[in-house]
Amino acid sequence: MLRDDLGGSYDVNCGKPPQKVVSEQSSYLIDVSQADHSQSIWLYRTYHNSVVDGPGRRIVIQVAGCSIRCPGCYVPETHTRQNGRLVPISSIVDEIKQNIHEHDGVTILGGEPFDQPGPVAEIVYQLRRLGVHITVYSGNTIATLLKQGNANIHYILTHIDLLIDGPFIKSLTNNAGEYRGSQNQRLIFDSRLNNISSFQL
Repeated sequence: MLRDDLGGSYDVNCGKPPQKVVSEQSSYLIDVSQADHSQSIWLYRTYHNSVVDGPGRRIVIQVAGCSIRCPGCYVPETHTRQNGRLVPISSIVDEIKQNIHEHDGVTILGGEPFDQPGPVAEIVYQLRRLGVHITVYSGNTIATLLKQGNANIHYILTHIDLLIDGPFIKSLTNNAGEYRGSQNQRLIFDSRLNNISSFQL
């Protein structure tokens, strides 16, 4: 029975899980002054068993820091990078390796993942090597991301399975559709991402 598999019901939205599924691994904490920032990421939290943040059951990596800060955002606590902690990418990948057999993929959201393109590209690279289905959310449109001309952003976009793009618009929340916070947000699958030059710049 579905209830037996998923447990009881919870009032959630993308990026806002019930508190009991949030990972609070103290081993993640590192000394910011000593960190190798190319191998670390500002993380708000990870959580498991999400069914609203992409296809199937997901492990979610929620990054800290957002330059977009959509009015009415469901998770404004993720806007400030210092509300998270700087953690080694290897710790996140290890957690995923230990739990991916119980999930259908990994979702990276925020905050704004593309504010940290280098670390997110490294995570995508590591997950792609494991054959993991990857969904990424962005408050930017794909055209805006491509205009930045950043090689890490291009790598992310061409190596993920699903991009959900566009800012959250509070007035467009009704009937937004699966995995989306507002109607304007689009689901862009890998078949279109592989032809990335087709997007209007």
